[in-house]
Amino acid sequence: MSAADFPEQEHQNALNHLKESMPANEELESIVGIFKAFGDMTRVKIILALAKTPLSVGEIADTLDMSQSSISHQLSLLRQLNLVSSVRHGRNIHYRLSDQHIITIFNQTKEHIVEDENDQ
Repeated sequence: MSAADFPEQEHQNALNHLKESMPANEELESIVGIFKAFGDMTRVKIILALAKTPLSVGEIADTLDMSQSSISHQLSLLRQLNLVSSVRHGRNIHYRLSDQHIITIFNQTKEHIVEDENDQ
């Protein structure tokens, strides 16, 4: 990067506004909590499955070859972070992603990985 690509005055202005633009600690804690949730392969698999269709605990357990109690535990964590929600269908509760932002994060991450692999 040349000096022309990095104007000093622009840099100083950005530096002066940096502290003001930093999110509050409460918001940062929420962001970190979501990334921690994404740091577990089982939770990622659950999110990817729910991106396709709403599923019951039993359906998720069968799909991932895991116990229902393990899936229920992971879903509880995902619900606390508002990443998944539930809706009753007769006697079953089906889980789904709370919104499309969640799968957008995954898609962008995948694009980043593919882009990095292509650059090498």
